[in-house]
Amino acid sequence: MTLQQAMAGIRVGEPTVYGGLAVFPLIGGNPDKRDYLTLKEAFDKRGIEISEVSEGGSVPELRLKNLMGQDVFAADGEALLGAKQNRVLNVSIYVKAHDEVVIPVSCVEQGRWSYRRRNFEASKYHEFMSSRAAKMASVASSLKYGTGSRRSDQGAVWNEMSEKRAYFDAAAPTGSMEDVYDAGRPAMQEYTRNIHKQPGQIGLACAIDGDTAGIELFESTDVFNQFFEKLVMSYAAEVVFENKIVTMVPDKAGLEYLLKRIGSALHDRYDAVGSGTELRFDLGRLNGSALEVDDRLLHLVLLKNRGRTRH
Repeated sequence: MTLQQAMAGIRVGEPTVYGGLAVFPLIGGNPDKRDYLTLKEAFDKRGIEISEVSEGGSVPELRLKNLMGQDVFAADGEALLGAKQNRVLNVSIYVKAHDEVVIPVSCVEQGRWSYRRRNFEASKYHEFMSSRAAKMASVASSLKYGTGSRRSDQGAVWNEMSEKRAYFDAAAPTGSMEDVYDAGRPAMQEYTRNIHKQPGQIGLACAIDGDTAGIELFESTDVFNQFFEKLVMSYAAEVVFENKIVTMVPDKAGLEYLLKRIGSALHDRYDAVGSGTELRFDLGRLNGSALEVDDRLLHLVLLKNRGRTRH
């Protein structure tokens, strides 16, 4: 299935609006059938092991061992807690059964470089939308114009964490994203209480004060359901931080046109981390990536570098 065919099969539903955030459900695709585990499911089964690449460690990379007879999918922005410092995934990955790969990551805990435990565990949060957007742009640049690696601009990620930490007045001695989320959780949870999934939903499009901020698509409803609340919180953090009160809702037809643009966009193709093919494309200030495995679109994300101003 081509990217264009995948986008043509997506229907944009009516938005749910709360505060300065409008969330459009994206409906379609493969409702429930899959033959792989998500990262959380693999952790729950104790079927994967993620650790530093060596005793001394390396900030931009970790080692993932799949100990099971099932493949594992992990999404860009998933957070990992433990080892020498907390990290987030730079890209979406697909790891075959019993395979071992080195995965590209960014640090979201600037003030620690010592072992808390030997391995990592899954976080209950997803990387802030603004941090993901900055990271996505820098990873795309590294792939296309740099050394061909998937390294991020670590300083840009840390800046995003620092701004959120100050705004939410987080008691975060190591600058941990986890602590910042915990501090801002009461405000962000108002969004998860008021924005709900719809039947057949496999993705979402989020607009902040009328401006399209991001699109996220998964292969099936049950995979999307595992990410829904975390993704809403990652966008809610931006709304609260930017103090967006007046709600403007973009035209649904404009989002439908954007999906068509994604489908027809010129894109670069790379061998993905683990297995599959990674697609990279940009639509002006919107940067996108997608993961294809065995002619199936497992994950697509499009994020806008917003150039924010606080009010």
